[in-house]
Amino acid sequence: MTVAGRWGNMSTVYALWLDSGGPIPFESVKYTSHLIFRKLPHLRLCIGKHKNDRWWREMDSDRLDVEEIRSNEDIVTIFESLLQRRYNCEEGPLWFVRFVTSANGNGLVRDKNFNWKHKYVCIFGFHHNFSDGTTNMNFCNMFISLLNSVLTNEKVDFSEVGRFAYPIHDDIARATISYSFLLQLFGIRIYKGLVAYCEYVRNFIRHYPMPCDTDGCTLVLQNELDEVTTERLLKRCKMEGVTLNTVFTAAANIGMLRMILQRDGSVTDTRFDSQQAVNMRRYWPKDQQKNSYGCHISMVDIQIPTTKDDITNFWEYARKVHKIISNELHVERRTLKMQPLSEKLWLAIFVNSWMSKLRLPTANDGHYCITNMGDVSSTFNGHGPVVSCSKILRSVSCHFMQTLCQHTLQTFKGKFYYSLDYYPQKMSVGTARAYASSLMDTLRTVIHMPN
Repeated sequence: MTVAGRWGNMSTVYALWLDSGGPIPFESVKYTSHLIFRKLPHLRLCIGKHKNDRWWREMDSDRLDVEEIRSNEDIVTIFESLLQRRYNCEEGPLWFVRFVTSANGNGLVRDKNFNWKHKYVCIFGFHHNFSDGTTNMNFCNMFISLLNSVLTNEKVDFSEVGRFAYPIHDDIARATISYSFLLQLFGIRIYKGLVAYCEYVRNFIRHYPMPCDTDGCTLVLQNELDEVTTERLLKRCKMEGVTLNTVFTAAANIGMLRMILQRDGSVTDTRFDSQQAVNMRRYWPKDQQKNSYGCHISMVDIQIPTTKDDITNFWEYARKVHKIISNELHVERRTLKMQPLSEKLWLAIFVNSWMSKLRLPTANDGHYCITNMGDVSSTFNGHGPVVSCSKILRSVSCHFMQTLCQHTLQTFKGKFYYSLDYYPQKMSVGTARAYASSLMDTLRTVIHMPN
């Protein structure tokens, strides 16, 4: 992931929409950033080198990257520009804070109880090499807590919290697989990702060609379900014995199949190849999981045969998808088997960056990637006596990865939030909007679909 940053990939950005009972001075945000810098050990890290080997070290001085943005520009536009950010890994910091305020100073609105609220947006950025979703949500939770303490003049505990954790899953993976198996797996990945050259996503790009004349970057389309619809969807998932992640995966496939059928109604069956991001702490001892900061994720490849009949038999299809994903995670444990190959990820990103520069179609072996945080309320309640968070948007720049797009999702305060992270050199804005719309329509309609 460190090397991938050279080509503008692996930058994680979070936006928090804040409601405040009073004005939030920028100096309070700067001081809060200094406090969290002292409390979370991983925020002080950068990359060192010794005999061409990279290693983690603390920065030589306290360097913070905190700025105020006074603008009336659309937040997503600002968000997308920050997604393209590159970090100086050798000097640090590997994270930043942007405090977005209204350019005309008029950020006042009335809430549902007719009380005046000051509206702000805090945008946080992190290099993915030292943080993941779990780490970042803990950061967001502590930042809101500290900001409330600063604004209320409450005494702040300066003690350090958590640790930059050792990747225990690496040892588990090395102990359970052989080098011959890894070599075989590496060969398969090279064939699928580079040699086959988009053959595994041909069923979609045949009808929706990749616009190669566009620069590679990551753009975002926001979507959400209201509280009532989210509650109904979660209840239906529970009734059918599947997870929201499973249902979303099924909807992502059905949404894409519907788009294919719009161009070719003769298609009766096909296959969708995807990747699922997995929190590898699931394989750690329970006592090692809490307050373990760092990037501890892996990817698992999921191949799902899909037929035209699955559109009308959605819940039967969703149970099939659930069985496939569960088998990969709990029986095959393919996430562990794939882990040692993670450091070779830069090869695909390097090749695709050059293909993009040459205005050639980039190599892809997956239709999409899913990164799902689930219900983030367990790590981030977003509430404080002065400042509270009303909405979350998160994304990762992955435009040179080997998928056509990425689905980023979580539930927060009873709402389902989803962003389609699409790459304009692989998927036009029109195609991206049509896909997101097809997917969300599927989620809404299946709630009341017969079993």
